[in-house]
Amino acid sequence: MKISYKLATGAVALMSAAALSGATAPAIAAPQTKAPRSAAPTATETTIELAASCPSKWKKAGGVPGKWSTAKDQCSIFGRPGYKAVYQWSATRGKPCIQVLGFDSKGRDKWHKAGCGKTGAIKVPWGNVAANKMIKIKGASLLEWR
Repeated sequence: MKISYKLATGAVALMSAAALSGATAPAIAAPQTKAPRSAAPTATETTIELAASCPSKWKKAGGVPGKWSTAKDQCSIFGRPGYKAVYQWSATRGKPCIQVLGFDSKGRDKWHKAGCGKTGAIKVPWGNVAANKMIKIKGASLLEWR
């Protein structure tokens, strides 16, 4: 079985289901013996580290008056047809105006107005695209978002 994703750059990535499951199998399996740890992390260690750092953690961002600031999530979303991405934010200072990244039905990026205020949430079309979440902030503010 092949899985295809349209990347935010317009390229298409094909992956087999076997390759995907094979890439995650070592991360789940318990090691049989303790091997000496090398200075450089292995591919499995890197995969585990990325998986651990990519749950929907709150990220910090800030805005300035009269100008849009952009913040990007370090983790990618691998969408599917009909998928919608969820964004949430909570300002600790100020009442920012927010725009969030989504994609149209042809995989082109589109910024969606999410409103202004201390807190909020929005679902936006993502579709069959692999990309990172991004948020734009306007107004003097400090906030957390995911």
